[in-house]
Amino acid sequence: MPSATFHTLGCRLNQAESDAMAEQLASRGVGVATSDAEADVIVVNTCTVTKEATKASRQTIRRAVKNNPEAKVVVIGCYAVSNPDEIAGIEGVDLVVGNDEKDRILETLDAAPALRPLLQIGTRRLAPAREAPVARVRANLKVQTGCDEWCTFCIIPTTRGPLRSYDEEGLVAEARARIASGAREIVLTGVHLGKYAYDQGGDERRLVDLLQRLLSIEGLWRLRLSSILSNHLTEELIDFVASDPRVCRYLHVPLQSGDDGVLEAMHRPYRVDEFVERVEATARRIPGLALATDIIVGFPGESDEAFEATVRVVERIGFSKLHVFRYSARPDTPAASMAGEIPPDVKRWRSKRLIDVGNEIRGRFLNAHLNVPLEVLVEDERYVDGVAVASGQTSDYVRVWFEAEGLLGSLARVRGERVRADGIAARLLETKEAV
Repeated sequence: MPSATFHTLGCRLNQAESDAMAEQLASRGVGVATSDAEADVIVVNTCTVTKEATKASRQTIRRAVKNNPEAKVVVIGCYAVSNPDEIAGIEGVDLVVGNDEKDRILETLDAAPALRPLLQIGTRRLAPAREAPVARVRANLKVQTGCDEWCTFCIIPTTRGPLRSYDEEGLVAEARARIASGAREIVLTGVHLGKYAYDQGGDERRLVDLLQRLLSIEGLWRLRLSSILSNHLTEELIDFVASDPRVCRYLHVPLQSGDDGVLEAMHRPYRVDEFVERVEATARRIPGLALATDIIVGFPGESDEAFEATVRVVERIGFSKLHVFRYSARPDTPAASMAGEIPPDVKRWRSKRLIDVGNEIRGRFLNAHLNVPLEVLVEDERYVDGVAVASGQTSDYVRVWFEAEGLLGSLARVRGERVRADGIAARLLETKEAV
């Protein structure tokens, strides 16, 4: 039986698409290899959102070729869209395809002369259940792709194309299948989640409608939203999240900058006061809500005052987690030719300052999880130094570890005992199979 392995870079949407591609291949008898050395096909799902992401994608491609020169290397994703000729010039790459091919990876590989004889996709029946990928307790559901914001630092509208939403009936059916396979938490993913169904003539209410239908599926314990812009935190959406505890108490709301001048230069669809008002209103309405965000430091023209304004917004909101990025010019974006380039040492200093602020806030956030009961969806079990250790996430997206076994896919009630660098160490209190 041929086998494949996947390397996924970048966003959660890419991970959702890699999972879906692996499932498509498994349905035609292509197994999952445990390493590049054992794989017949290596798929590199790339990212090119920043210069560093592009570099990481190139390195991953070259490493895959080096790890197994005999394997067929398929490069897909945003970097494959933005620079296909550059990738094709890398020795050892057999096929370069874009994002739109992810949904039809079977047909794409079956049509490639270099891969068709190896995989024999068209001649294979459905794989036995034992050959399918192991079901994930927390499964991603891709509901939308594409973007129409055209932020000046971002190439995603080019590499992902215009807004395109998936059919609601199909999404509900896919969610049912994942839950039947053992998933207990569904994570909605998309490039622009708040604009689900906009391309179909809808508005934010369509996202709420989808959420309601998903929550009606028997066996679904949790529903989590991935990144969503502040201007799509409507009263209806906030009220819906607040009304059902199965919707996770965690939202990732990108800020990028706490200065209106920088936001305007970035072509972001909100201003600081609007962002703060929406986020604070959401936090007031949903007790226990954790908020995460993205920040870009060193954007062209960002003054010391603009940076300090960003720090003040971060401190005011009290984000549970910060993702801090030093700006790097992405070719073929408007920001790449903007004046006011920030020196590298200033970017490094601003990045460190903001990361330190974020770590201080996160420390307080994690400490609030000590000596109180926590509900954890168990996603992983393994032995560490001969001790069975289970781990999973809380509703507000904190990773928790505790000694236990045989609980995979269960909800465990634990008590937080100490803060780890990557989450909370806890003690098991009890388990339950359903909410």
